[in-house]
Amino acid sequence: MTAGRSVTNDHPMPSAARGIGPARFGFLAAAWLFVAGVVVQVFLVGLDIFGELGGAVHRDFAYVYGWLAPIMVLLSGAARVPTGTRRLTIVLLVLFAAQTVLPSLRNQVPVLAALHAVNALAIFAIGIVVARRATEWFRSEAGPAATP
Repeated sequence: MTAGRSVTNDHPMPSAARGIGPARFGFLAAAWLFVAGVVVQVFLVGLDIFGELGGAVHRDFAYVYGWLAPIMVLLSGAARVPTGTRRLTIVLLVLFAAQTVLPSLRNQVPVLAALHAVNALAIFAIGIVVARRATEWFRSEAGPAATP
């Protein structure tokens, strides 16, 4: 071993872990941004109901932050997220996709369209679980490496 050689270069595992570090951070950031997006969505609905903002703002904002759901699924694979969390991320994507369809059922099947509000609660709950798991996982993976 040469004097200038880093200890982390002696073993291939730390190098591999560093290689997926940005994906792990990206997954963590996307998960919390998604949760924040849901909170903003609920606020926009409130503005629509009480402040006559207009439903278009609520709908359009969903398309702004909604791209985070498929990105999270992709990042969960790249970051090697634990299987249970990866599955919940896929569930989140499916629920979000359903969320975009439910309002269009208003005239055909109003009972299904009404699930839009209930599904939003499920999206929020699962989003929080995914974000908290991502935080715990990120901390557990980064913790030992961060200490000298």
